Amino acid sequence: MRRKQHLFTIIVTITILTFFTFPSLSEAASEEVIRSLTEKLETWEAEETWREVKGLLDKEPEDIDLLELASLAAFYRGDYPEALTLMKSALALGGEDEKKKSFALFFEQTIGVVASFRKYESPHFLIYLDEKQDAILADYLMDTLEKTYQFVAEKYGFQSREKIRIEVFPDAKAFSFASTLSARDIEVTGAVGLAKFNKLMVLSPKALVYGYRWLDAISHEFMHYLIVRLTANKAPIWFHEGLAKYEEAQWRNGSSYLSSLYQTLLARALAEGKLIAFARMEPSLIKLESPEDVQLAYAQAALAIDYIISKAGHEGLQKVMKRMAVSRERGASEAIQEELGLRFDEFEIQCKAYLASRGLKEAEGVHVRRYKIREGRADEERVDMSEIKSMVSRNRAHLGDLLSERGRKEAAVLEYRRALADASDSVPILNRLSNILISLGRDKEALEMLKRAQELSPDHPTVYTNMGKIYLKSKDYKGAEEAFQVSIQINPFNPEVHFSLATALEMLGDRAASLKEREIGKMIMK
Repeated sequence: MRRKQHLFTIIVTITILTFFTFPSLSEAASEEVIRSLTEKLETWEAEETWREVKGLLDKEPEDIDLLELASLAAFYRGDYPEALTLMKSALALGGEDEKKKSFALFFEQTIGVVASFRKYESPHFLIYLDEKQDAILADYLMDTLEKTYQFVAEKYGFQSREKIRIEVFPDAKAFSFASTLSARDIEVTGAVGLAKFNKLMVLSPKALVYGYRWLDAISHEFMHYLIVRLTANKAPIWFHEGLAKYEEAQWRNGSSYLSSLYQTLLARALAEGKLIAFARMEPSLIKLESPEDVQLAYAQAALAIDYIISKAGHEGLQKVMKRMAVSRERGASEAIQEELGLRFDEFEIQCKAYLASRGLKEAEGVHVRRYKIREGRADEERVDMSEIKSMVSRNRAHLGDLLSERGRKEAAVLEYRRALADASDSVPILNRLSNILISLGRDKEALEMLKRAQELSPDHPTVYTNMGKIYLKSKDYKGAEEAFQVSIQINPFNPEVHFSLATALEMLGDRAASLKEREIGKMIMK
């Protein structure tokens, strides 16, 4: 119990190191040197900082401040054992304070979490993950990250001198230890990824019931990395989250950030006067109270980026970032004033006017879905049923399940339709009904149900799995491929989807990709 309490203290201490902060150092070493190196590390120039501080340590090996800075630089460059060794050296020389002790224990904990990870390497990234569980993710991650990197290089002119470190955590506990995010942050605010400590961290989609848009998430986090580097880590949260959300789906030529959910949240907040001020988004969106607030903040921030682009183009957006990098203080006020000619309060007013001009409408039945940490094999069915809010509909859906299990499919269809009468916007019921309609050969009816479910819940993998089945049966192999690919982008651990995708790819003539998907399906079943 005391160890758990001590670990909690560590996590709280480390959490203070938010995305944009860095520990202060004492004045034992040259104040100017320490300040300069600290500022460099704040901008995630880890390799250069490491080289310089190591050169100084060679001359002053017992300087506690340099040892601490070297330890942090080592951690930022991914050398966790060296970081721990250096921090322990600082402690041994009399640097006995709670901050250093907390760092040392945090480094030790991180080493324990990632010790079994295997490294995968692409031209611009180093990916570390649990091979036993998440090996199938590696190729997908490398493909997505390299596509994002290419897009960023062309659009923003950014190229990293070093390979960027990615860590994928197999479960919520490991992710919490290494990222300092809590289970509440994951389930309530949807925090499944983080750009921090000069690396990108994401939670394995296997850790959540239904999975999540994990490839968009890693692209999103890479955009944070870009922003840190291009703004000298001076961009405010709204700019970070806005640009990351605005661009996160570009790797797959994804649609606008204005999904039906975001349109609904923005339209409702505008009508009710409940828009979130940019100041409330600091120091992180995860500090907002509800999933609705978090997603509304994302939508508003992305719309603000959209507004900047509408006024100044992408060239103007890049100028805003460059101006932030040389601004006296952290934030976007000076850059917005210089590039758009607006004080920041005027900018917020103009963003609201821009929102009003879009004429967005609420979509009926659309709502924010919370993530649920997976706790067992039967978790998905239990959570699925709990999402049916009407008790009458839930009972009828349960009866439909029993009838389906006993082979009474027509009777099951009737019960599911009765369940929909009281819960017309229930995605779990729509999925159940579509699935049994497919088994009865009533594909047209099933597809109607699935298109409605897609509108309501565009990130539910079952919707795309069932769509893929219909397209495969009708020999629409391209449609099947696209549907199965989306399902994998949300939940890649369903072997049936990989086998079905393999069939579609084979019929399209891509034998190599087909064989690869078939092998992935077999790996999952082992």
